[in-house]
Amino acid sequence: MAQQLHLAVGGYRDSDDEERAELAGALRSELLSDAVGDVSHPPATAPERAKGSALEWAQLVVALAGTLPAAVAAIRSWLGRHPGATITLQLDGDEIEIAEPSDSERAALLEAWLRRHGSE
Repeated sequence: MAQQLHLAVGGYRDSDDEERAELAGALRSELLSDAVGDVSHPPATAPERAKGSALEWAQLVVALAGTLPAAVAAIRSWLGRHPGATITLQLDGDEIEIAEPSDSERAALLEAWLRRHGSE
């Protein structure tokens, strides 16, 4: 079974759930275009016929097949186009939140996180 990278898009300080969902949609498209694996939304906790909330749509699950560095590169690129946006990455219980860092801080945080998972 492929590892699963869980992403939660927090958006900007003033983002509402709808904007977070839109930002997550843009990130999902980028991840899919970079062919990093299957990208879906986590299973809904709502009843089967209920519509998921926009907040649920701001969360993504990436099924990795040896593509963690490519996924992080896509996330880094997305963050570069959305300065000030917040995103949380979680893999195997290791979580990192990227919240408004400078470009160099963001790069250092993501590189350290990748090293912890044996990928560079």
